[in-house]
Amino acid sequence: MTDSSTTVTKTTALIDLALIIGVLLIAKTALLNVEAVWAYAGPISLLLALVVASWRLKAGGHSWRDLGVQRPKSWLWLAIQTVIALIVTIGVGILAQSLAVSVIGEASEATQAIDARFLGRFDNLPGNLPVYLFWLTMAWVIGGFTEEMLFRGALFSRFESLLADLPLAVILAIFCQAILFGQQHYYYQGLAGWVATAAIAVVSGLLYLAFKRNLWPLIISHGLSNTIGLTALYLGAMPTP
Repeated sequence: MTDSSTTVTKTTALIDLALIIGVLLIAKTALLNVEAVWAYAGPISLLLALVVASWRLKAGGHSWRDLGVQRPKSWLWLAIQTVIALIVTIGVGILAQSLAVSVIGEASEATQAIDARFLGRFDNLPGNLPVYLFWLTMAWVIGGFTEEMLFRGALFSRFESLLADLPLAVILAIFCQAILFGQQHYYYQGLAGWVATAAIAVVSGLLYLAFKRNLWPLIISHGLSNTIGLTALYLGAMPTP
């Protein structure tokens, strides 16, 4: 069921999607070719896309509050939902990546990035506290807040409006934002990473609906999940991707 409080016309939805996705893809593609900043192409392009999304929401008379960034009615229920989201998304991510590797073949082929240098994105993280703290901040600002607000919030709502007349429009909208979410991770996680993150995005979209379009459990669980992964890399408990 479409949420009428954030519904826009199909024309507006198409314009919003074109602007947000256009900025996201063009900025990232351009920045990946700049040696000095390629490692930060993802965060920068996501922030730029979030700025565009914020502008388009305001232009349409909406705000992030309408999409689920508002004060929780129950802190206990928020904690329960966050734990559920954390467990489910981590489990789905591990399962999806394992399946992708088993289907594609060799793990090296399934996880290969489009450019070998992108695989070294976190090479200087193990044992390096300043680098760890930097990426930890990014894990929350970009992973927790920006990605959830952008994909499960803005993009999902616009896909939902655009596809409103089609059967299972909500499900289609979930898959559309999930495909884009996975694509954003391909450049340094490879095909298996695309599949795993897309699967996580599908589940996150379903949880967003189950949580009555409340983004906070997803924001917090996403930040926590990234924190667990980065901490494992920092401590050397997990090999760098």
